[in-house]
Amino acid sequence: MPPTTPRRRREPQAPPPSWWRQVLDFLELDSPEGRRAFGLVFGLLVIGFWPLVLLAVMDVSGTPRKALVALGPVSICLGFAVLVLVCGYRYGESLKWSRRQTWGLAALFLGMGLLGGLGLWFSEG
Repeated sequence: MPPTTPRRRREPQAPPPSWWRQVLDFLELDSPEGRRAFGLVFGLLVIGFWPLVLLAVMDVSGTPRKALVALGPVSICLGFAVLVLVCGYRYGESLKWSRRQTWGLAALFLGMGLLGGLGLWFSEG
């Protein structure tokens, strides 16, 4: 009688993850920290681009148009300033940022936004 090899027991395999679960895993959005980061970036986009979206949807002219055009860079830079402040306070120690550097960079973004908005206000006409 020839020697027989013992049969291996097959363990049940988990079903493959759905395509949506694979996307979430690829984007690293399957953890609470990843979802918070996604929310922060999405909030930045909403804060930054609402005047330009409103300008694209509405058919306005005159002063409302000037205001929406000027608010574009102001709101985008405001969103970046908020992002700098959030990241500076959360991760400033690991980034080796002082509070002064964090506030300085946020003020720089606000200043750029205000100057850009002011320039667009006076150039739109």
